[in-house]
Amino acid sequence: MPSRTRESRRASHRDRPVPVATGLLLSLFGVPLLGQIDIPRLVDVSATRSFLANSVVTWVVVGVLVAIVVYWERRPLTSFGLRIPSRREATVGVGAGLVAVVLGVVAIGVAVATFQLEQPETLSALGRLSVPVQFGIVVTAVVTEEILWRGYPIERLTELTGSVWVGAGVSGVVFLAVHFPAWGIVGAVPQAVFTLVLVGVYVWSRNVVACMISHGVINVLMILVLPRVI
Repeated sequence: MPSRTRESRRASHRDRPVPVATGLLLSLFGVPLLGQIDIPRLVDVSATRSFLANSVVTWVVVGVLVAIVVYWERRPLTSFGLRIPSRREATVGVGAGLVAVVLGVVAIGVAVATFQLEQPETLSALGRLSVPVQFGIVVTAVVTEEILWRGYPIERLTELTGSVWVGAGVSGVVFLAVHFPAWGIVGAVPQAVFTLVLVGVYVWSRNVVACMISHGVINVLMILVLPRVI
């Protein structure tokens, strides 16, 4: 039975080569490519509107990807892990997020002490925004990034290669690469920790909502809570 399931998945992929390839390119590279246009700078908007404009662009990319899955690939949203998590998956999601924050804070401390690095400008800019705007940015990142860089690419690359680890590795490397320009070296250190945890949660659960829970814990603590208490 498992072999038949794998064969049916591979056959399903062979029937949809163009939509799957399009979906992978969009999920992995759509946001950074659109970011090269730098729409907020072109229209000379404030920092708040710039962050919000980038969030809107990200939601549009997710919307197009969902449309590709439903209307072009003709698959359900569960095909990239979008389903209600079990109690165990939700609990692991929360726990993994807390562990990631602890490890991330330690990693930042070590990196700053070792290399005399300064806080990335992106984090400073986020700190100057109002709480509602920060919350909107956090929600956007939590939902959209898990769909774009975890659920969809890991599932589709697993179909392509037959190995979930290839899917996990490629999606993780691309995720870190597209975030590096905004966060720099000091930001890349905790980002690497967070990415390993989030990828691990997805590989274990194959549930993108469980990853959203972990990501939510990380972002709320790192962006909304810790900067106000440290």
